[in-house]
Amino acid sequence: MKLPLIISCIIIFIILILLPLVISKKSEKASKSSSEWDKIKDYGNKINDKTRTNKKN
Repeated sequence: MKLPLIISCIIIFIILILLPLVISKKSEKASKSSSEWDKIKDYGNKINDKTRTNKKN
């Protein structure tokens, strides 16, 4: 009787505590890379530089 109770408690602990921690760690690692706004800003600057060099020639 005690073994299934212990196993179910361990499974619940893993699902409720450890799983969200792992997921948040992954998302934190992914957010360290450049954000979408930075990517848009870099792309805009690239296009602006290309346009400026074309107008100079």
